[in-house]
Amino acid sequence: MKLGEPGVLPNTWRGAIGKAHQRVNMVNYEKSEEILKYLKLNEDYNKNCELIDCYPGCGVWSRALHKHLEPKVHVMLESLDNYFSWNKDGYNRDLSASKVIQVDPYKWKVYNLLERYGAYKPEYVPFDQVNKSLLYTGQFTTAQGGQLLSQFITCIAYRNWIQKFGRIRMLLWVRDTAAFRAVATPEEPSRGKLSALVSLFADIDVVAASDANDFKRQDTKTGKFLERIPALRNAPIKFSVDDTFMKGPLVLLDVKPKEQREWESEISAHEMEYVLRNLFITPKMQLRTSINTLGPGAGEYFELRLGHLYNKTTHQLTPDEFVEIFQEFKVWPYKPEHLFDLGEDDLDSRTKRDIIQFL
Repeated sequence: MKLGEPGVLPNTWRGAIGKAHQRVNMVNYEKSEEILKYLKLNEDYNKNCELIDCYPGCGVWSRALHKHLEPKVHVMLESLDNYFSWNKDGYNRDLSASKVIQVDPYKWKVYNLLERYGAYKPEYVPFDQVNKSLLYTGQFTTAQGGQLLSQFITCIAYRNWIQKFGRIRMLLWVRDTAAFRAVATPEEPSRGKLSALVSLFADIDVVAASDANDFKRQDTKTGKFLERIPALRNAPIKFSVDDTFMKGPLVLLDVKPKEQREWESEISAHEMEYVLRNLFITPKMQLRTSINTLGPGAGEYFELRLGHLYNKTTHQLTPDEFVEIFQEFKVWPYKPEHLFDLGEDDLDSRTKRDIIQFL
C-alpha cells in the first residue's frame, strides 16, 4: 500500500504505535471522511485557514481533516513519544503543512508560547463573527479529557486563548461520559457546571458517536428505558467500536461559541464562574440551600431578590435563571472580596525549549 492513499492505516500500525495510553482514537479513515463531508467545513474554511490539532494520537482523524481542508498551517501537539514519532516520522510525515510539536497541550500556557513564537498566526475578528481563519480540534479521551473540555468551554466565557481571536469553532472527540456532561439538560439530575456553561456560551452538536455508548437510562418511577440525552439520540453518524483504537465509547462534538449577549458586558467572568462553581457543589439541593455556598448571609439577602427560584434545585436552573443570579450577585454588597486562589504556573523549564525546537 502506498502511504496515505487513500489514508487507511497500514497493517503494521498497532505494532508501530504500541500502547494506546488509555486514549480512544478513531482509526477508520473512510468513516472520518464521511463525518467531514457531513460537517461541510469547506463552506466556511478555505486553504488559508490554520488548524490546531491536540493529541492527534493515531493520526487518522488528523490526516483526513488535513486532506479535506488543505490548511496552510497544521499544528499538531502531541506529548507521548510513540504518537509523536508516528505522526512526525511515520503515517503523517508527508503532510507538508504540518508542524508536529512534542509538548503537552494540557499545559495551558503552552498556547501562549506557541502564539509568541509564531506556530500559528490567525486573524483577529470581532466576537460577533465566526473566525474562519482558525479551526481547533482535539482528542480529549484521557482521564483528563473532561477537565480539558470544561476549560475550553470556559475560555469562551473569558474570551481568552483561541477565543480572543473571535468565535473559534472546535471539533472535539470525547468519551461518552464527558459528552453526557456537556449536553445534559436542566431535566437531567446528572447536570453539572459544564452543561450549564455550555448552555450559556456555546451551541453543541453531537456529530458522531460509537455504538458502545450507553444511550439509555432507566426511569426510576416507570421502569421504562428512556433516551439518556436527546442530542445523542439524534446523532447523525454512528460507527462501530471496531473503528476505534481501544474499542471504546467515543463521541465527536461540534462546539460553536454563541454570539455575545448584552448581559455578558455587565457580568464579570470571574464572578460568573464563582457562582456556577459554588452552586454546583450541591447540584441536587434547592437554591434556598445551595445559595448559601456563595458567602455568609447569602440566603437571607437573596431571598427577596431570587426567592421565586428557591424551590428549584441547582441542576434545574435554566440559562436565563443563571443570568438572573449572576446579575444579583454582581450588586451584592457583601460578596467575598477574593473569589479564587491564584494557581501555580503549569509550565516546567523544558516547555519553552521544546516548542522552539520543533518550529
